[in-house]
Amino acid sequence: MKANILRIWSFVLAIIVIQVMVEPSSAETFSVDSGFIEVNGGSIFYEAAGNGPAVIMIHDGILHRETWNAQFTLFAGSYRVIRWDRRGYGRSDSPNAPFSNLDDLLTLMDALKVERATLMGCSSGGLLAIDFTLEHPERVSSLILVGPIISGFGFSRHFNTRGDRGMPRADAPVDEKITYWVRKDPWITAPESQAAKDKMGKLLTANPQNLGGSGRYARGPGRSAMALLSEIKAPTLILAGESDIPDVHAHIGVIQAGIAGSQRVVLPHSGHLAHFEVPEEFNRVVLDFLKTTE
Repeated sequence: MKANILRIWSFVLAIIVIQVMVEPSSAETFSVDSGFIEVNGGSIFYEAAGNGPAVIMIHDGILHRETWNAQFTLFAGSYRVIRWDRRGYGRSDSPNAPFSNLDDLLTLMDALKVERATLMGCSSGGLLAIDFTLEHPERVSSLILVGPIISGFGFSRHFNTRGDRGMPRADAPVDEKITYWVRKDPWITAPESQAAKDKMGKLLTANPQNLGGSGRYARGPGRSAMALLSEIKAPTLILAGESDIPDVHAHIGVIQAGIAGSQRVVLPHSGHLAHFEVPEEFNRVVLDFLKTTE
């Protein structure tokens, strides 16, 4: 009897050891370095994990660095992954004077001793990634753009009014804004992305300052990026959610036409936040792309 029990326990322990060896994917596998970096007129918060070529994640205009939760730990298995909160988002300071996100990103890279990195930006984070590449091409190894927009192309009335679907005014109560972006807007997340909507609601409830973002203080480079896209030589992957608003798909078309050799992938069952809505498919496509750039 005792011998049988010992054999059973030996078998169970062997299975556990095999699983640990094959599946080292828990968040505890990697130590996370985090802190604040002083920038002109404030400080920005960052998190970094893993080793290897650097990948810097730049969030959109509504969520903050935690929008990359499904990528951060996974990518750290092969890369040095850095995510940060732009000013006015997450744990970074809110601005009270004009500032430059371009300068903040450069300061972040210098402070963390990153010579070159893949920039992975969503929406306005994609716009920032493009602008940074034009300003500092020697610091960018490749671009991954998720539902990006670009300066110099403009937006339709449909985009600016969100199709007259009752987008809240700037002075509307926070709860009204959260309800709109999480439950009413049909493009920020696809109608079927219920799990993503729930997560988005929790992130915004915990970080209501995100809804104000950088406000009127963020300053761009003061020129159109659209006219300069042909200068970008970095390998570029553009991802679009099939349910994203038509203007974003138009911007993506302009970006793909302007950057020679760029690739576009449309991801089903997702809207503007494809990485947040369909992370498994998103991660597969992006990791395959990154392997080709190494």
